[in-house]
Amino acid sequence: MHKLTFIPDSKCILGEGPLYKENENSLYWSDIKDKRIYKYDLNSKTVEHFQFQKTIASFVFTSENKLLATTNEGYEYLDLKTKEITSLINPEEELINNRFNDGKCDAKGRYFAGTMDNNEEKITGSLYCLDKNICVKKEKDLFISNGLGWNKNSSKFYLTDSPKRVIYVYDYDLETSTMSNKQIFVRIKDEDGYPDGLCLDEEDYIWSAHWAGSKITRYKADGSIDKIIELPVPNVTSCCFGGKDFKTLFITSAQKGLSKEELLAFPLSGSTFILETNVKGQKPNLYQH
Repeated sequence: MHKLTFIPDSKCILGEGPLYKENENSLYWSDIKDKRIYKYDLNSKTVEHFQFQKTIASFVFTSENKLLATTNEGYEYLDLKTKEITSLINPEEELINNRFNDGKCDAKGRYFAGTMDNNEEKITGSLYCLDKNICVKKEKDLFISNGLGWNKNSSKFYLTDSPKRVIYVYDYDLETSTMSNKQIFVRIKDEDGYPDGLCLDEEDYIWSAHWAGSKITRYKADGSIDKIIELPVPNVTSCCFGGKDFKTLFITSAQKGLSKEELLAFPLSGSTFILETNVKGQKPNLYQH
C-alpha cells in the first residue's frame, strides 16, 4: 500500500457513491445531503460540482453515456450540463419517508438499488432491480440497504444492511437476476462501527467501508479479514476502484453525525481520499437500456 492522499476542495456533508469513468479518467461521487455531484479530473487535478434540487444517493452511467441516478423520487436521468431531471420510475411513490441509498449495475447492465427510511428509524427498506426500465423488488425488510456488489463471475451477490451490522451474501444467477441462499457473510463488531459502501477487486475480495469505524476492511471470500486500512476520519462511507490501471482505491467520507469537537479533531472528515494499491479492482458496469 502507498501513501493516502485526499482530493482538495471536495468536503461533503455525506459523500457517497464514488464511480470512476474510464473514458474521462475522472471520478464522480455525490453529496447526498448537499444535493450535489462532484467530478474530479485525474489528468488536470481539478474538481467540479453540479448542484441539483434533489437528493442523489447513487448513480450509474448508461450504454448511451447518460447519467441515471436514484434520487428521493426514484430512478431519474440527470443532465449535468443543463441540470435537467427526467423521471423514469419511482417504485416507492407512496412511501414518502423513504429514500434511495446505494446502487450499482450487474454484469448484464441491470441497476440494483436499495432504499431506507430517511429518518433511520423504521425497517422500511427494500432492494430493487431496474432491468430495461422495468423495476422489480428483490428484497424487503431492510433497515438501511447499503453497499452491494458481485464477484467476478457474478455467482455471488453481496448486500449490506448497516444498522444490523451485517453484510449478506447470496447465490446469484446472472441470466435471470435471481438471488437465493441468503447467508450472513460477515457480522461487524460494535467497536468497528457500521458497514457502509463496498466494492470488489479482481481477486474476489470485498472492500467494505466502516461508518463510525475509521477504516476499510478487505475481506476474503470466506469472510475472514485480509487487511485493514485505517483512515483519519470516523465516518468512512464508500469506495471504488479506478485509475488507468484500476489499482487506485477512491474512498468517500462524511461530516454528518460529528460534533463540532469531532470535526475539529478530524478536519479531513467529508473528504474523498485516494489510495494506490497493488491489486486491480473491478470495473463498473453500464446500465443497459
